[in-house]
Amino acid sequence: MLASPRIVVIDDQPEHLLGLADCLNQQGFACLRVRFTGDPADVRACPDVRIIFADLHLGMGNPSDHKTNFSTIGGLLRDSIRPSGPYVIILWTQFPEQADSLRAFLERLGTDVAKPFDVRHLAKADHLDPSGEVKDQDALVNAIHGIVRDSPQLAAMFDWEARVLGATGRTVSSVLELAGTAGMAQKGREVGRILTRLAIEAVGENNVNGDRFRAVNEALLPILADRISALRSSARDQKPWSEALESADGLPDLSLDNAARLNSLVHIAGADETDVTERGVVARLPGRYQRRFERCFGIGEAQTADDEFRCKGFDSDDARFCWVLVQCEAACDHAQRNAGTLPFHLGLVFPAELENKKKKPPMSTWCGPALQVDGDARLTRVSARFPVALPRSYAPAVTPLFRLREQILNHLTYHIHTHGARPGMIGFRGK
Repeated sequence: MLASPRIVVIDDQPEHLLGLADCLNQQGFACLRVRFTGDPADVRACPDVRIIFADLHLGMGNPSDHKTNFSTIGGLLRDSIRPSGPYVIILWTQFPEQADSLRAFLERLGTDVAKPFDVRHLAKADHLDPSGEVKDQDALVNAIHGIVRDSPQLAAMFDWEARVLGATGRTVSSVLELAGTAGMAQKGREVGRILTRLAIEAVGENNVNGDRFRAVNEALLPILADRISALRSSARDQKPWSEALESADGLPDLSLDNAARLNSLVHIAGADETDVTERGVVARLPGRYQRRFERCFGIGEAQTADDEFRCKGFDSDDARFCWVLVQCEAACDHAQRNAGTLPFHLGLVFPAELENKKKKPPMSTWCGPALQVDGDARLTRVSARFPVALPRSYAPAVTPLFRLREQILNHLTYHIHTHGARPGMIGFRGK
């Protein structure tokens, strides 16, 4: 229930470990201190770590055998700490010149290890006395801050993360404040009642027990989102941001592949984060529809690809062309888990370079931006004219590919509903 550590200190010498950790704690920076005995189990998983202080030798073998020392650190990253990034390794050592070699070593590790944003060093002798006590705490903390500030891009992201964590904390506090003057013995129960009322209002009384976390999250999410959207920085905080962002005039042209990567970052979530009952899920067209495509939709596959989605060179045997269904359930129905079938619309995911730019898609077709799917730039187009309703019991037979996030999903559903509500009239025009 508590957040994993953001700072981890690893050393095999207790006096060096305690000196650094105590200094950070006394300066207000919480950290996890780990005395390494040679057993990887000494180090727990810390996926959200941002700074790792690591002694170079960790008591393993010959101090001059730097390759073995690097392997020990790499193994701890892969098997024990398992950071998700971004993070910085600060080599806490008597051999600071080895930081560059460690950086090069970690660059060669496999993709199963999240690479550090940077590898820097601090010389123990500069900051610790012979007993392991920190000579000057302010000097050590300033040196650590200097390492982070040397990369303004990293400093900016750390700053944003800290602000979001603060907004999250204030959201939690606002719930606790509603408990009012209830005594400590009663405050927990009162907060429980508040959470229950929030959950019921968010998803309906009959749906709370299905997933109580989700129910409360639905209620608290708008509060948190508003707090985050209202974040501002003071003049004092502007430096890392002004240094991190480049001038728009100097940016190179954006390639199609890079645009697809950015769009995917902003607009889609992976299949492992969702299921077919979620709003915005993009799932493979079930085989029963694909085998009888023309019978189900009244038009053949090739003609649909060409006429409705403006896709050139469609080939039903080519895996790059994928018929999909996009879940477009109303937000209120989804939150309340109202009875009824799940509404989908037919779409096609196809290579971006095969877009027919000479012919505009019909007004019924929603044209999404290029997204990175299976490593390539693909276009996702969805038609308002081909709805498909599936019962919830059919969900296990449908394979999700990814999920559209809220902003792009709203754009899609607005297009579908606007097209469906467009007025028509009879009119005569003479010559």
